[in-house]
Amino acid sequence: MFFEFGVTTLYYDFVVVGGGVGGGEASVRLARFFNKPTLLISDYPLVYSRMTLSYGLKQGVKTVDPYVVYTPEDLRGEGVTFIHDRVVAVEPDRNTVILGSGRRVEYGVLVLATGSKARFLDIDGVSLKGVFTFQTFTDMLGLSSVAEPGRRALVAGTGMIGLLVSDALSARGVKVYTVDILPLPGLTAVEEPLARTILNKMKLKGVEFMGGVTVEKLKGDRRVEEAILTNGERLQVDFVVFSVGVVPNIPQGLEGLVKSREGALLTDNLFRTSRRDIYAIGDCATTMDLQTGESIYRPLGIIASYAAKLLPKAMEGVGYQGFLAYQVEEAFSVLFMRVGLNGLEARRLGVNYSYALVELKVPGVGVTRNLVVYEKGSGRLLGWQSVGGYIASYKSKVFEHMIKSGMRLEDLEEKGFKVLE
Repeated sequence: MFFEFGVTTLYYDFVVVGGGVGGGEASVRLARFFNKPTLLISDYPLVYSRMTLSYGLKQGVKTVDPYVVYTPEDLRGEGVTFIHDRVVAVEPDRNTVILGSGRRVEYGVLVLATGSKARFLDIDGVSLKGVFTFQTFTDMLGLSSVAEPGRRALVAGTGMIGLLVSDALSARGVKVYTVDILPLPGLTAVEEPLARTILNKMKLKGVEFMGGVTVEKLKGDRRVEEAILTNGERLQVDFVVFSVGVVPNIPQGLEGLVKSREGALLTDNLFRTSRRDIYAIGDCATTMDLQTGESIYRPLGIIASYAAKLLPKAMEGVGYQGFLAYQVEEAFSVLFMRVGLNGLEARRLGVNYSYALVELKVPGVGVTRNLVVYEKGSGRLLGWQSVGGYIASYKSKVFEHMIKSGMRLEDLEEKGFKVLE
């Protein structure tokens, strides 16, 4: 510990900024592996998982306890010092992190696990009371406090988070309207045939969907009362939830680091940024895609967890080949799963792709139908998607193996699948 002009300055070999699952796991893994002083800085007083917050909203959970991964005491037991504070800025040329309390922390190596921030639409009325996002436990508590039977809610954006929130609110007796700039719900995760299945499941639960539109303006007297859509329709609502994507959360002072087009820190196969003493994992950074070897921005909790576990070896120069995307969510009484590339990611990566529906007879269950994404020309399997029952969870591992081993569309018939035209 040093003292500089009356300001406390700390030094740690490893400083991890961000107290989500990625940051918490990274700090523990580094302390175990290197046995050197490790510090975790978080703006929340403990490390908790955000991956199942929608279940808490549905069930009216009021305490963070079910989501806790590490308490400060747990971290100390692992050799990690924990500071509950806000990072004001990073001075990379001085290897220093500046905290809201005025303390300065010098580092040997910095790991950024600062996550992302919810994106808001730049419209009138967005600052009214009753406007929510859904990223943190605090967000969940705020939304839960207004989710009363008979109330009316508008969910803007029907990616996976929007679908989970819509399902949870509907289960609590809220009348839910949803809108999306895309023509069908779920298109950021699955392809059109499965998106239509999602739409049908939403209708069965009484959730209304309007595609090809978004919110133009919110109106109300201090609290939101009306949403005006871009198609001119006006909805009388009690609250609004924005789920229109995220923005990488990058601390001030790191403007010089190389970033992706989404604004995420560009990292290599060792999780290094363009400064070799600064690493980045989770929603603030890109990762390598296993199938193409290209950098891609995937703000998924499971990717952050994978990266945290590989980070110590990466710091010793052992690179990773890339990650295969893996998503599992449950809403509207069905399971949504995908492994590998979807159409949205394939387009971003410049892969010429198509998709096909496949059927498999499962003893005792019957015929199940899934979807595969494949590369045009070669027929190489790129991804698998399912919207259905829990039987899909076992098939996800089957398709994961097929994708990783480079199997082709034509090989599916030999595995007992029927490829539909």
